[in-house]
Amino acid sequence: MKIFFDTNVYIAEALVGHGAIRILEATQRGKWRIYTSRYQVMELVRVLLEDLKAPAHSVSLVRQRLLNRCTVVQPASSAQVPNDPNDSSILQAALSCGADYLVTNDQHLLQLNPFEGLRIISMNAYHDLLENEGLLKLR
Repeated sequence: MKIFFDTNVYIAEALVGHGAIRILEATQRGKWRIYTSRYQVMELVRVLLEDLKAPAHSVSLVRQRLLNRCTVVQPASSAQVPNDPNDSSILQAALSCGADYLVTNDQHLLQLNPFEGLRIISMNAYHDLLENEGLLKLR
């Protein structure tokens, strides 16, 4: 299974969002492939540093964790998100790696589900998928 997590999932993880941490760990446990893009890495760093005022050392650790767990892809698609062009880079990267799922809580992306064979689902729906696959450990 190929998974592309939207930046908001990594932001939730960085802010000690236990739900985000659980789904990322379960995805790794299932040996499902996780992808990212250079754009997403830069976006994550920018949001954490500029918008959330996170300490630079913490942001560096988050960035390194992302790069260690993901395969970096170069978007080759030209797909556009009509209601929010800023989300287009995420959609393009997910399509370019052939992801089965794009996991996001962004309504502009969720409204596109499905898109060119890509399933776009919320973190809650992805949690349920992992649960059904037996990949989530009991709390």
